[in-house]
Amino acid sequence: MFSKLAILVSLLLTSSFGATDDNFGFIYHGFQSAKPILDVDGIANFTANGLLQLTNETPVEKGHAFYSHPISFKNSSNGTAFSFSTTFVFGIQSQNRILSGHGMAFVIAPTLGLPFALPSQYLGLFNDSNNGNASNHLFAVELDSIENKEFNDINDNHVGIDINGLKSEISNSAGYHDNETGLFTSLLLAGGQRMQVWVEYNGEEKQINVTLAPFKSGKPSNPLLSLSRDLSPIFNKIMFVGFSSSTGSLLASHYVLGWSFKMNGQAEKLALSQLPKLPRIGPKPKSKFLTIGLPVIFVSLTLAAVSGVVYVIRRKRKFAEVLKDWELEYGPHRFKYKDLYFATKGFRETELLGSGGFGRVYRGVLRNSKLEIAVKRVSHESRQGMREFVAEIVSIGHLRHRNLLQLLGYCRRKGELLLVRPIEPQTPTEETVILVEWVFGFWSEGKIIEARDPKLGTDYVAEELELVLKLGLMCSHSEPAARPSMRQVVQYLEKDAPLPELSALEISDCGLKFAHSEGFDDFVGSFPSLMGMASWTSIADSILSVVAVLSRGEILEARDVKLGTDYVAEELVLVLKLGLVCSHSKPIARPNMRQVVQYLDEDASLPE
Repeated sequence: MFSKLAILVSLLLTSSFGATDDNFGFIYHGFQSAKPILDVDGIANFTANGLLQLTNETPVEKGHAFYSHPISFKNSSNGTAFSFSTTFVFGIQSQNRILSGHGMAFVIAPTLGLPFALPSQYLGLFNDSNNGNASNHLFAVELDSIENKEFNDINDNHVGIDINGLKSEISNSAGYHDNETGLFTSLLLAGGQRMQVWVEYNGEEKQINVTLAPFKSGKPSNPLLSLSRDLSPIFNKIMFVGFSSSTGSLLASHYVLGWSFKMNGQAEKLALSQLPKLPRIGPKPKSKFLTIGLPVIFVSLTLAAVSGVVYVIRRKRKFAEVLKDWELEYGPHRFKYKDLYFATKGFRETELLGSGGFGRVYRGVLRNSKLEIAVKRVSHESRQGMREFVAEIVSIGHLRHRNLLQLLGYCRRKGELLLVRPIEPQTPTEETVILVEWVFGFWSEGKIIEARDPKLGTDYVAEELELVLKLGLMCSHSEPAARPSMRQVVQYLEKDAPLPELSALEISDCGLKFAHSEGFDDFVGSFPSLMGMASWTSIADSILSVVAVLSRGEILEARDVKLGTDYVAEELVLVLKLGLVCSHSKPIARPNMRQVVQYLDEDASLPE
């Protein structure tokens, strides 16, 4: 009785709402607007985001969803079946990743709904009594995820074409043929991933093709299933299209995301980006940024911080200096080691000038002032106390004399002392070497006095002149260890210590040349001609000019005009007067080196 009622309903729908257009078709990107058009029964429903859910977690149930209007598949009951094409995107989510529930199927049936169909292995298509009957007039493409031996299933992950029964006419493991390589790649139907299916029937060639592919990978050229079969005896003139699914003891949810159908033509392509997403199973997966990115960033920042600390510590150790409380009074004459390090390019060998009295000498340029300097690295293993040595260096730094290289300052660190002097723009000339050799020649003959500058005339003390000439030879020795220190030079000049006797074995002509070519010694010979200075006549005229303005009480008028206003009057008066005292015609009236330093440091008053 019920079957007759269903047939009667189908006939009424056919006459009232039948889709008789030969090119009839439809397309759905999600099913939010399809509720009035799609007829659902069983546990099938529509989700809030537009999914067509055929089954849920209810065991042993079935779900159907059919396009509610009948479609003409033939011109007459005895006519030839039309061609059709359909494509849809589906997804099967199973609670158990190892074992899945039953599958789903695309269906073309003679009635709206399948009221006598059973769930579980029957997929909501047939029951145990009508399975395989020719009177069913049913065509289906099953996507089965359970192997049922009673229906001769090939495995638990296959696609099959069913006609009037669940024993597939043809089936194959789920997968696709790659368009580039042609290799077959398997797909897991119940893996929770979206997939797309194409079902096509050519009414003229009587050919059925079924194609499966991953989501958004495009349609493969080679179909998964291809069956030659005339569907004219299977189809009635009016048929219904839709989907069927079922659950058993193992639960799974079956979804359709989008669907396109076309009679006598190619189904319109689905806009995959417009389809809804499958629901998430289980807890939300942790962001890769939190699980991987954040720890990597944290480790990277930690390593960067540690590296930065190590770099700072190494840099501080590299530029560490030794600074005692008693050195603070010499602050203006103390250089930072870092400044000297960069000035000499890290004391690179290419900047090496030679070896001096206590160590090696390097050329450099101060970064701020651009002053070209020479830096001598001196060992701490000195023959004198370090405090006294530094005090002497700072005192020498106050000296300004044409025949003495100015000492700019010092730096002390890690067992070494660094002395800083400006590099003279003029290097020793051949004349310098010749004059030293000339003095050496007279000394060898025992007539060193005759090596004096003839401009001296008779205005000299023989003992002092001999002392200066011999001391000059000692300071020109080729062996740095054989040269006297600055303190010893002062002691010899002040006669606080006797000058050692010279011997031919200690001084050689070759050694003298080497010493002067080095260009950085604690002593420079006291000959005016060595430094290219003014003549004695011009110096005498300058002295007379200073005396003249001094007698008028206008000694500042004797200053060098190049100074402009950049001077301190008291200091300039002191220097001019000290110059006059040092130019006294009688040597005994001239101050010694120690007194000159005391006058300049204002530790003693300059005599009137």
